[in-house]
Amino acid sequence: MTLSTEAKVGAVSVIGFLLLMIMVVNLGNFSFAEKGYPIKAVFSDVNGLVAGSGVRYAGVDVGRVDLVQAGVEGVTVRMRINSGVKIPVGAQFTISTDGLMGEKYINIISTTVGEAGYLEPDAVVRGQAPNGMDKLVSSADRVLGEVEKLVRSLNEIVGDEQVKASMKATALNAREITERLSELSATLARMARNNEQDVNTMAANLRIMSGSLRDVAGRIDTMMESVDNNGQTAKDVREAVGNLKNTSVRVERMAASLENVVTDPSTAKDIKETLKNAREVSAKANKTLAQLDTIKVESGVEMLYNSHLSQYQSNADVKVSTANKDFAVIGVHDIGESSRGNFQYGHGDDRFAARVGIIDGKAGIGADTSVNSQWRISLDVYDPNEVRVKLRSQYKIGSDLYLIGLTDNLTKEPEDNTYIGLRRDF
Repeated sequence: MTLSTEAKVGAVSVIGFLLLMIMVVNLGNFSFAEKGYPIKAVFSDVNGLVAGSGVRYAGVDVGRVDLVQAGVEGVTVRMRINSGVKIPVGAQFTISTDGLMGEKYINIISTTVGEAGYLEPDAVVRGQAPNGMDKLVSSADRVLGEVEKLVRSLNEIVGDEQVKASMKATALNAREITERLSELSATLARMARNNEQDVNTMAANLRIMSGSLRDVAGRIDTMMESVDNNGQTAKDVREAVGNLKNTSVRVERMAASLENVVTDPSTAKDIKETLKNAREVSAKANKTLAQLDTIKVESGVEMLYNSHLSQYQSNADVKVSTANKDFAVIGVHDIGESSRGNFQYGHGDDRFAARVGIIDGKAGIGADTSVNSQWRISLDVYDPNEVRVKLRSQYKIGSDLYLIGLTDNLTKEPEDNTYIGLRRDF
């Protein structure tokens, strides 16, 4: 059968129209019969979600949004889930975005594996509110406001002339302290190289001495109560030494007066020996009295707190010093179950002093220096087996009252070893 030209053109047009309809239906997901099953989710805010938006389960497209309708209880979103897709009961329905400014879609997240069953058609679930850009911008605005306040406060502090002068003075003092510490480190290193054997021997002796100190420490309190007698013992010693001196002077005078009248050689020799002994006793008495007059005893207690560990620490020490700048420090660090003894000998004054001995139960050395009349810094290096560095800052805030900042070990977890508190001297 031969078709006319008009018939051929009409047939081609009909076929093209049918192909176009098939493409539109497939690409637009149109269906002449509804596929899948509906599920409703109620949101407090859909943040731009519209009908036609996608539905994803575990990152896979499983349906489309049919209807978005506002109501009294919130916004109801009706979804049509593809046939064969099962959503577990208890799954979370959230609204997400493709990228920063992409299209909205419903994201289904399941934390179960279906033990409670699966959602039935027309089931109603509660959706979670989205974290939209408006909340992000609001949070960022609050953060920027706080940053602005912080910057303004810092400008007020740093811009103050007194603060600038204090910071400059602190920097200069820190540089001077660093130079002194460098000199001290170089000196100690040189001493260690030249006297390594002596240092090892000293460390061994100090270890033995620390053991003896622990044994003696338990008896010190009882002995001091009986010996000191509220200061009466020191007074009695002073009087006894004074009487000894006076007696020796009288003996010397008596022997001198007899020396000119005695003619017996043996007796004269005895008198000369008596004069010699009397002079020696008098000299020793004078020396003892001078030492008693120059001895100075200072004691103090500390109560410190570590906010990182919520832990307290208490320390106590006694410093005995003489006029020739020599001193000894005896104390207990971290009083309690972990008490550690301190026994150090030092030389120096309030401006700069060096110490050596037992530091927190370990052999070590230390140095103290004053930044000004109120601020004093100490640095200790101890424990030859596992070197530790202790930094201490002491600032006077009242009569015999100080603010203390202490880091027991700068070389290992300093936040766990840093304490702040108060010290009281007596």
